[in-house]
Amino acid sequence: MVIPIINGSYQFFRPFEVHSQLLSSSAIALLFPILLVPLFSGSYANEKKNNFLLYVKPRVRLTDYLFAKGLVNGIVTLIVVFSMIFIPFMFIEYLDRFFNVIQYEADYYEPVSVGTFEFLAEKSVFLYGVVYSIWVAINGALYVTVAYLFSILIKNRFVALTIPFLWWFIMNFVTGVLGIESFSPVYSVFPFLITSQPVWVVFVPFITLIVAIVGLLISIKLKNKVWVE
Repeated sequence: MVIPIINGSYQFFRPFEVHSQLLSSSAIALLFPILLVPLFSGSYANEKKNNFLLYVKPRVRLTDYLFAKGLVNGIVTLIVVFSMIFIPFMFIEYLDRFFNVIQYEADYYEPVSVGTFEFLAEKSVFLYGVVYSIWVAINGALYVTVAYLFSILIKNRFVALTIPFLWWFIMNFVTGVLGIESFSPVYSVFPFLITSQPVWVVFVPFITLIVAIVGLLISIKLKNKVWVE
């Protein structure tokens, strides 16, 4: 993935253009939820399958245990995803100048927009890197949380952990067919392959995720699914 970017296949004028190309041309943008969900959301399903929760129940309230587990999953996901986005950004933007691995076009200057968050780079490139990395990290944590809650509601572990990816993939296709691809969950998190949109646009899929989480929590509460099996 890195070789085509640095060997002259692309023309770059600014370091953060390299960062955006690195993300948009990798599997991260296409498979974002499925890369994270199996790592952080499957623990409850495994514990339920192995009857581990039977040993937890006498020692602690199961609702408190599952809340703590979900919270830890979310925090760990935040840290991992933030690092996954921010560390390459820091290398490309600040460290590569000492190694000159990436070649930039010097004969003319026609910078390429990196999409919705470009306005941050105009104020401060570092601010852009921090805010964008946090944005991706929060979205990653939300997708992991959705999968975690589905693993509580649904007995089939595979189905529960696949739902976030199906949403990611199918809604990207549907919004494209309907001509409203700016509302695609993919472009909400990785807005590099679409023209710059107003900031509020990226919050539509984001708010949809939050509404889904609230709905799942209410469903778990009403059905008392925590205590099933």
